[in-house]
Amino acid sequence: MRTQIHTDKNFRLTQILVLFSVFCLLFSLCGCEAFRKKFVRKSKRGKEVEVVIHPIEYESKYTIEEAYKKYFSFWRAWRDELVNSLDAQDANRKKQVFTAKRTLENLQQMRKLLLPEKQTRLDVFILGQKDIVRQLEGYSLSHIRKLRIIKNMLEKQRRQIQKEFKYKQIEKFLVKE
Repeated sequence: MRTQIHTDKNFRLTQILVLFSVFCLLFSLCGCEAFRKKFVRKSKRGKEVEVVIHPIEYESKYTIEEAYKKYFSFWRAWRDELVNSLDAQDANRKKQVFTAKRTLENLQQMRKLLLPEKQTRLDVFILGQKDIVRQLEGYSLSHIRKLRIIKNMLEKQRRQIQKEFKYKQIEKFLVKE
């Protein structure tokens, strides 16, 4: 009797294994289409849209004189902001680099509005400002060196630019429209 019970358990176990194997075989042969679709990439060729860009030329709202005055005052404001950020106890290096770049951009905008003979003179100050930006971007400067050297350069540059490039001094050297 014991051997018969033992063989019946083995028989049932083999029946379950055979049924499970047949089920797995049928499932793998038939597959589940909805399940397979979830993991198959769809082609994106038909969805590309052609982008068309129409450039529009905008006319400046400002006259050349007004634009020069605007860039000159922006240069002065950004330069003052740079000096203040150099003086700050909790100096933010990114802010210093940002303000130095804005100062440089305004000098370059002023240059575009000048005749070539004055552009060459302003180029000296633009190169000096580029040097300041390069020094601020480098990590090798100590705080004391920034204060001493860069502030001296900025102050010297400010005096010379305000002396030579004020609107009253430069109005006859502006590009004509």
